[in-house]
Amino acid sequence: MEKTIASFELELNGVKMNVVELNIPGSTAFKVSFSSDRKPIVVARATNADAARFWTSIPEGRQKEAEGVGKLIEEYFKSQRH
Repeated sequence: MEKTIASFELELNGVKMNVVELNIPGSTAFKVSFSSDRKPIVVARATNADAARFWTSIPEGRQKEAEGVGKLIEEYFKSQRH
């Protein structure tokens, strides 16, 4: 059975974000495009050496932004389950 690719829109502080799930086997990753001048970002779930899960950017360098966007994505999926 083929997995459905998620595509949805989020908004924060007047900035719209178009979110598209990426088909990367074994990974949870999303490409996020912004309505502002900010460059798109790819965020992925990762696990550190202590088995703690966190959001990171690909390539690395926009960690703080990835954590914020990742949290919004998590909240979106939680709201869809109810």
